[in-house]
Amino acid sequence: MSSELISLFARYGYLLIFGAVLLENAGVPSPGHTVMLAGGALAQQGHLWLPLVIATGVLAAVLGDNIGYLIGRRGGRTLLIRYGHRILLTPETVEKAERFFERHGPKSVFLARFVTGLQTIGALLAGASRMPWRSFFGWNLLGAIAWATAYAALGYLFGASWKALEQWVGHAGLFLAGLLVVGIAALLLRRRTWLNNKLDKYLPAALDKRLAALGLFTLGSAALFARIADEVTDHESTSFDRAVSLTVHGFDTPALDVVMRLFTFIGSFPVVTAVTLAVLTWCWRRGDRPALTGLLGVIFVNEALNFALKDAFARPRPDLFQEIATLHSYSFPSGHAMAATAIYGMSAVVIGRLVPPWRVWIGAASIVLAFLIGLSRIYLGVHWVTDVLAGYAGGASILFAGMLWLEFNPTGAQRRGSAQ
Repeated sequence: MSSELISLFARYGYLLIFGAVLLENAGVPSPGHTVMLAGGALAQQGHLWLPLVIATGVLAAVLGDNIGYLIGRRGGRTLLIRYGHRILLTPETVEKAERFFERHGPKSVFLARFVTGLQTIGALLAGASRMPWRSFFGWNLLGAIAWATAYAALGYLFGASWKALEQWVGHAGLFLAGLLVVGIAALLLRRRTWLNNKLDKYLPAALDKRLAALGLFTLGSAALFARIADEVTDHESTSFDRAVSLTVHGFDTPALDVVMRLFTFIGSFPVVTAVTLAVLTWCWRRGDRPALTGLLGVIFVNEALNFALKDAFARPRPDLFQEIATLHSYSFPSGHAMAATAIYGMSAVVIGRLVPPWRVWIGAASIVLAFLIGLSRIYLGVHWVTDVLAGYAGGASILFAGMLWLEFNPTGAQRRGSAQ
């Protein structure tokens, strides 16, 4: 960061943070995320006070979102009813959006703040959908606190590398936004009869819109992997990798060493094999041959790609400090992260398929487990963070392909349910 910019932030830092975040959350495109990261970085250098940076961001975000909510509440619904048909929104669709916010509004308001683009219009949509203000305000406040704390803390932890951090946070936000757009598009396609009739002329009769969405998720995850691989190959991720590794290493304690070794062990080949064998046996006994075949396919593809990609990129392991666990194979991508995402993820999908009431909890547990396994690899000093991110992206692509296989091969109970 230049000395001029530091001087500007030192004099007007809190005002700049307040203005940028306020405008972004009121619906005006503004670099609120970047300013919060910069504010945290400057707090780490002693130019600002971190608690006040966070408080300023929270206050600005809440005020901005309430302005956006008020605009949406006063005129947004009328505009959507009058001009919504131009973007495939009928009055019936607007009413469905209102019912959606009644059921899922709090989660949407909370999560919108972390998705690139959606944080600018989320409050506007909540107001236009007539979400009750009390519910909006409570979840909006919680989201603002979580967002401001997370961004300022990241900027503080990574200090001088905040620009590299901003780039990778932006990648994550865009990826989440892409997933959201595909999901919304899939819902719209299922609701718009005349558009479905048009698409049926060009798409195979057997191609369900849900299959199309899973196909896009598969391609999107593969594209994200390719993007990370490109930046790793061009050494554009070096500063980001170093900053994350050194920051995580700063939390090194003997007790945490034991915990992280445990999660690495859970992600190791013997444990993954034992777990998947148990799930495969369950599939066999329950007579779900498509699930058994799909899980076997995910395992095979994951392991084959892991070996092939490691040899293709031949990236050395980190050497910033004495690793807690020493390995002599290549680093990119993280096999543990890829297996945790693809194999444990597919196992969770299969279990949820066999026992639907467990679906949400098993899925959430698999996501948390994959995150902790990937974090353990960075902590132990055997992978760069981009190795782990690439493992997640590659594993997600394999997982979505496996889910696509299951959509083409429903269980007998699912076939009977759809027939009814």
